[in-house]
Amino acid sequence: MNDHITMFNQLVEDLLNFDVKFEDGDLALMLLSSLLDEFEHLEITLLHGKENVSLDVVCSALYSHELRVQDKIITKATKTEEALVARFR
Repeated sequence: MNDHITMFNQLVEDLLNFDVKFEDGDLALMLLSSLLDEFEHLEITLLHGKENVSLDVVCSALYSHELRVQDKIITKATKTEEALVARFR
């Protein structure tokens, strides 16, 4: 996710160098629309949860989502290892 957001910010920076102006809400919508389909539920939640969505809110939500997914993967792997250990006792 960090690579995606970094690339997005670089593209925005390049456009700003050409004097293209964006509102913060427009940048948030562009970032959301650039995501894969697996983030559709997060996109819908962010778009319908608040009237004005900012780029900072979207980035924070994406990083939080990524951390939750990684935590679930680690937790699931740990539980699987514990189950295997208990089975062979």
